[in-house]
Amino acid sequence: MRKALSKLLAMFLMMAGAQSLGQGAPAQIKAALLDLSARLGYGIGVDDLAQWRWQQATFTDSALGCPAVAGSGGETVGYSFQLAYGGFVYDYRVASDSATVVLCSQTDPLAAAVHGSQAAYSNSLCPDSATGGPYLPSRVNVGMEAQPLGASLDLREQPAPDARILRSIPADALVRIASGPECAGGFVWWLAQARGQTGYIAEAGANRYLVEPQPPNPLPSRDALSPQLTPFLRELARLRGNFLPKHSWSSDSLTLAVPGAPGSDGLWLYDLRDAVLRPERLAVDGQLASLAVRPGAAQAVFGEVDGTLSLWGFNAASSAPSELLYLNAHGGAVSALAFSPDGSRLVSAGPFAYTNLAVQRDFAAIVWDLPSVAQQAVLSGHTGMIRALAFSPDGARVVSGADDGMLRFWDATSGAAQASVAVDAPIAALDYSPDGRLVAVAAARSAENLLLLDAQTGAQVASYPLPTSGVATLDFSPDSRLLAVGAAQGVFTIWDSARHSQLTSGQTEAGIHAISFSPDNTLLAVSSDNYALRLYGVSQGSG
Repeated sequence: MRKALSKLLAMFLMMAGAQSLGQGAPAQIKAALLDLSARLGYGIGVDDLAQWRWQQATFTDSALGCPAVAGSGGETVGYSFQLAYGGFVYDYRVASDSATVVLCSQTDPLAAAVHGSQAAYSNSLCPDSATGGPYLPSRVNVGMEAQPLGASLDLREQPAPDARILRSIPADALVRIASGPECAGGFVWWLAQARGQTGYIAEAGANRYLVEPQPPNPLPSRDALSPQLTPFLRELARLRGNFLPKHSWSSDSLTLAVPGAPGSDGLWLYDLRDAVLRPERLAVDGQLASLAVRPGAAQAVFGEVDGTLSLWGFNAASSAPSELLYLNAHGGAVSALAFSPDGSRLVSAGPFAYTNLAVQRDFAAIVWDLPSVAQQAVLSGHTGMIRALAFSPDGARVVSGADDGMLRFWDATSGAAQASVAVDAPIAALDYSPDGRLVAVAAARSAENLLLLDAQTGAQVASYPLPTSGVATLDFSPDSRLLAVGAAQGVFTIWDSARHSQLTSGQTEAGIHAISFSPDNTLLAVSSDNYALRLYGVSQGSG
């Protein structure tokens, strides 16, 4: 009960971060505050609220989605506001023209925490029927190698703390996770193989971890990557954990952010200054579909499976992230995200855009102005899901690539369409070169499935004959001289973007879904779907 109460109170504290954005809520919040003031008998303003939170939504009836209020049919665009005042949270719904204001509910967060405390399980891999919890999040998963934390680890015949011990696994041994988990008796159990024997190990229990993912090698000092040094590229470290095959760099290259997989929902933060790259794991609600770190800030935006966007502030030295912004952006999973180079704007895409602008909303992208938390433009015109987005280096344009095989250029401020290029297959990935000269485009199911286009005219500059057609990700180096390409078959290649020649290639045992150079150009990060993130580079003086 105490954990559930703390979690709920922390959620309301995180809501307070939105106030730091200044003009952080739309004008419709005034209508909600006027209604609340009338009910209380005295005036209430934004500054009087303990916390507040809002999201834009498209409601299907005149009651604005409030089940406690009768309403007639008809689509209405509006806003949902959660206002914390006087120990209560007021859920208001307001139409975009402020003509309809509905108080949907008034709740006591303390009472809600007590009522819901029995279902508090922090590990989403554990079924609701599991008893003895709550269970710690899982840092390992099937197919991974892990090692004991402490002097030894018991391999047991059954997933129970009193089951027969088959053998004791020493601290320096590795175990391979074969299946699981099973959550029983307060412990998270996995079927594992160790030194030729199979049995059950406890990953966590009694509020402590008993095993951890195999830690990586320490990172050595590195030279900046260049066409001359790229042939000497080697794997320097391999990060392992129960995370998704995605990642994003902080602009100072000191932090690598990785979204957690189910069972470890949230964010894994690696501080690359540490000799031992053990992550700080920050709990964040929701199933993540996409991730981007905001340039120049310790903030990350999550695009979630339900179409929402949330901006979180993080600190690698703290386990208490703060939610700064929450937007109901798309009807379905967020398929692509990109920040402008100065971090002031964000563009997001999904199957449907929630907007009150008179545009085609299917497969549209939204450009958000973050200081005002407003929709600056809607990019409408694709007839298939947008899979990749990028701002031009000067922030003036956005380029998008979609399943309809079209590459489109947009004015980032007005949303006006500027140019389009037809590609012969769905577009899987794209990137602007940092010098603004080129756009790289990867098309699925094509023999020569990587094109280099002139960023101003859209004319083709070159095409690369890649070793595989399943390109999933690509990235230019910060100096624009290198282009890294990763494929679902586990192959990555690095190209000289001026001479259009392949410099080197590599192979992983699992599909590659994210590849990127660090902003300081000393590392290449490669995320694959076997719970691994590899860091490649050239050790100082070895080139």
